[in-house]
Amino acid sequence: MAAQLHYLTVQDILWINSQITGRVNTFNFAKLEEATYYQYAYGDSNHLVSQAARFLPGFLKMNSLEAGNHATAFVGVLTFLKINGMAIDLKDSQAQAWFEGSKDKQSLANEGIKSIAKPVIGHHAETPDVKKVVRDLLTEFQGTIANL
Repeated sequence: MAAQLHYLTVQDILWINSQITGRVNTFNFAKLEEATYYQYAYGDSNHLVSQAARFLPGFLKMNSLEAGNHATAFVGVLTFLKINGMAIDLKDSQAQAWFEGSKDKQSLANEGIKSIAKPVIGHHAETPDVKKVVRDLLTEFQGTIANL
């Protein structure tokens, strides 16, 4: 896990959403900004798993995008984990059930994330290529994203 966490921006989330839905959707900026900031923790922001667990249900609660909120939250949380040095141990065939079981409460999300996020040995804290990570996830979880 990275010593200093990397975060997704509002622009990253909008780009992820447009890649998922194939179009630019309308959105509520205030809600989208708040949804995106669920990645952060109060005080000491360096607990990746708990911050990812806060992000997933928090993002969904805001329902800030016209379309694709669930798929964007799914790809967003996995991207947040991967850009911070975690490998995702989850198959496309299992991902929708994992998401459904993890999306409603932070405590459920925390256990769900712990079950799939594994530290990458030798990960360096360089600036991640968010677009590459997202493109890889869109390919790897194509079936799940289509169903969300």
